[in-house]
Amino acid sequence: MTAFFIPGVPGDLRLVEDAYAAMRRRIELDTGRVPSARRILSVWTRRGAVDCVTEVGRSDPLHGGTVTAIFDLGRHQPYVVCWEQDAQAAQPPAWELLSPEVYTVLEFDA
Repeated sequence: MTAFFIPGVPGDLRLVEDAYAAMRRRIELDTGRVPSARRILSVWTRRGAVDCVTEVGRSDPLHGGTVTAIFDLGRHQPYVVCWEQDAQAAQPPAWELLSPEVYTVLEFDA
């Protein structure tokens, strides 16, 4: 059982919710699609030529950096994985569109 969190954001519920809302808005602006309300902990999918598990709080298996959020853009739409490029450089999180076909999706506990 894993409660919802965003790596690097203190556990205060309001701060976590504000940070998540800001990331959702950024993804919506960048992709033109509104992310669903699902709070995704991990996805198991093919990325490039590699089957891998991408999980919030862990290092991104392809790019490195800590995964900060995974968004679902809706039925038959891709998922989006966000990760911190370099926390020391204060860069905005990077993101990548994933295939809508994933093997497994695990959500945070409510």
